[in-house]
Amino acid sequence: MIICYFGDSLTLGYGDPAGLSWPGRVSGTLHTLGVDVTSYNLGIRKETTLMLADRWKQEAALRQIKGMESKLIFSFGVADVVNNVADADSLAAAKAILTEAGTMGDVLLIGPTPMADETKCGKVAALSGQLGTLCETLSVPFLPVIDAMRDDPVYAQALTDGDSVHPTAPGYAALARYILQSEEVRDFFGLE
Repeated sequence: MIICYFGDSLTLGYGDPAGLSWPGRVSGTLHTLGVDVTSYNLGIRKETTLMLADRWKQEAALRQIKGMESKLIFSFGVADVVNNVADADSLAAAKAILTEAGTMGDVLLIGPTPMADETKCGKVAALSGQLGTLCETLSVPFLPVIDAMRDDPVYAQALTDGDSVHPTAPGYAALARYILQSEEVRDFFGLE
């Protein structure tokens, strides 16, 4: 199985000295469960959904191998809020990405994570809800994480220890655990 993870600095793992972020931890756990995984973390710092729309397809195509299962996992939204991208523009780009990605492999969207700034966090939560509605319309699995991570004491402390947008390593580990325990993701990977 080939997994391409696309997103912003939270996918990339800014603030995690091990460089694993949540994608590295998810793929590492899959490997320990006996899943044959080749994974690529294709997160880019400060990348909005609009910017991602311009590059993801070419990068995914370069990493596909004929006859191998392809999984495309996206996580975006925080950079959009930080960079004042209008929700309508974020959603239009998300719709284009997720629709086309479905022609290349199985697609999953992980919702955006919380920030310490409550005003911006409220905007991220609103965008997450809209992304969830979009995914339901497109029949794309979606895992919202903002409420769970806001309520997770490990993630909250890691966010405080980080820069208030990016958690430290324990926060990324908490996020990966939550992702892997979710029914949506377990179904996506065919885990029991």
